Amino acid sequence: MSEQKLMFLMNVLRRKVFWQLDNFNGGTIKKHLQEIETILEAPFSKEANELKGLNLAALLSHATNTTPYYYSLSGKETLEDFPVINKKLVQDNFDSFKSDKFLNENLFKVATSGSTGVPFKLFHDKGKRKRNSADVIYFSKKAGYTIGNLLIELEVWRNHNTRSNFKNFLQNTIQFDISKLTKNRIHEFIRILSTSEPKNVLGFPSAMESICAHIDTNPNPIKVKNIKSFIANSEYLNDYVRESVKRNFKCPIYSRYSSEELGILAHQTVDSGVDFQINWASYIVEVLDMNKNVPAQNGKLGRLVITDLFNYAMPLIRYDTGDVAKFNEKDKRFLKIVEGRKMDMVFDTSGSVISSYVVYTKFYPYYHLLNQYQFLQIGEKEYHIKMNMKEGKFEYGKDLINSIKDDFGNDAKVTMELVDEIPPLASGKRKKVVNEYKKS
Repeated sequence: MSEQKLMFLMNVLRRKVFWQLDNFNGGTIKKHLQEIETILEAPFSKEANELKGLNLAALLSHATNTTPYYYSLSGKETLEDFPVINKKLVQDNFDSFKSDKFLNENLFKVATSGSTGVPFKLFHDKGKRKRNSADVIYFSKKAGYTIGNLLIELEVWRNHNTRSNFKNFLQNTIQFDISKLTKNRIHEFIRILSTSEPKNVLGFPSAMESICAHIDTNPNPIKVKNIKSFIANSEYLNDYVRESVKRNFKCPIYSRYSSEELGILAHQTVDSGVDFQINWASYIVEVLDMNKNVPAQNGKLGRLVITDLFNYAMPLIRYDTGDVAKFNEKDKRFLKIVEGRKMDMVFDTSGSVISSYVVYTKFYPYYHLLNQYQFLQIGEKEYHIKMNMKEGKFEYGKDLINSIKDDFGNDAKVTMELVDEIPPLASGKRKKVVNEYKKS
């Protein structure tokens, strides 16, 4: 049997095992997927509206009867009767957002620094996790990925998120670390793409940009095979990366808009062009005026406010994501623009680009102590940290500085400052990675 035939059979086996395991556990993911397909193929049809209405009614009833923050709204059945909330309000009233029906359940903790620099944590219940899995399957398929095929994940991999080799084998994934995309690392990535196995790439556009820039300045053509698509997540996908990926890797690239605390909110697909197909199946999406809790004018940018229909452990109703967006004026199946996730690029002491996500990992151990943080590059080898602490003090400064030097260089000059507040930009956001040193 040829190697290619063996890979094909292994991928088919992985798909069958995945669905057999789901069937053994009640077929929950498959049922969610069928509902998602029904709604998203015609999100404003009578059938879809009925399903969405039932899901919203069930969530509002659950929240007002089991979640302290929403007790006072018991009997309210209209979404507009509920207040708009945000990260800070949830964190300041964390226990009040916990449903008393899930206090003794095994829950899944998610943590994110978000695009505003405000550390944020939340809990998901098993039902929410299953729904998220179904969302990923649906949108990944719409972006060219099939369960069982090789998935190369471009990410900053550390102890908190690295999977075992056995699990990567079962899932047919490669966790490709992009902490420092040196010339040799980029060549290793290209080598992986040269195999004949059908494959997809998922990861940060900033990493893809570094890879594309290297390829475009290298006179030697690359040889890659059978790449179904690139999927860009967590950051803004610029036109250069989009064009370079199509030209160099001979495949489409799609942008995914998602968050740790929620899941996939919208996704570019083979049918959406550069617009984002909204996940109306799992969320109610509102675009509100910048200053008032009313819908933004048609075709205007506004605050992106989300109601998660499936997290019953910690209901988030009318949750202000901190991002801005606008609907497609003619078709509200799509978002025309999603903004707010583009980060400054920073460099290590030798001048190599360091992923912003390396910075995030430095602060993970201290989330429970932080209100806000900001990392600034202020010179070629000079870095400055601003931290707004919950208790007004920070006793791990030496550990944090040493951790930063591990990735930025032992000759890095790192200073720290405790502040009462990190001033927001005009948009109301607080950038957590800033480069004040302009590298030509």
